[in-house]
This record gives sequence, structure tokens and C-alpha cells, in this order.
Amino acid sequence: MTGPARALWWHYLLASLFIAYCGIASARSGALWYAAGLFAVSLLLLVALAREYAADDERRAAAVRAERAARVRTRQDGIWVALERTCCLRSWESRGAGHDPLRCARKDQAA
Repeated sequence: MTGPARALWWHYLLASLFIAYCGIASARSGALWYAAGLFAVSLLLLVALAREYAADDERRAAAVRAERAARVRTRQDGIWVALERTCCLRSWESRGAGHDPLRCARKDQAA
């Protein structure tokens, strides 16, 4: 969780607790309609808190997936570059399909 996201999370929590306290104070003084409204707003803030937490997990998971995909793509590109540099023209045209670099005797390199 980043710094601003964590600060927002704590603000939601503190605001919810304060509004719940105001709802309790309103209920004690006899204003039940105000207390019910304040408790509803407090619950809405708790829902926002849970949503922010879930969104942070989704952002973290998406970042990990993107990093893994980039890592695999880079590794595969490096493998193909090495194969194209060292092998014959036949393997380059077929992108390595049905080609054994250990038994390859054709080196189509210009002198």
C-alpha cells in the first residue's frame, strides 16, 4: 500500500469512528433520526474503506502480472536473438521448429 493510499485508509477509518461517536451522542440526547443517519454514513465510510483495501490488492496483483509477463517476454526475445545469431538460415526461417542446433551442419554465414 502506498503512502497516499495508506493515509486515505486511515482518514476513512478515523472519519467513520468519529461519525459513529457522533451517532452515539445523538442517540443519548434523544435525536434518534440523526443517530440513524450518522450510523448509515459511518457504514458507508467503512464500505469505502473496504473498497480501497480491495482496490489496492487488485493494483498490486496487476503490477505483479505485468512484471512477470515483461520478464518472460524479455527472456524469450533474448533466446531468439541468440539463436538467430548462431544458427543457420533454415532455423531462422522456421523460428526453430524442427531444428536441432546441436546437429546443425549448415552455417549460412557470409564470409
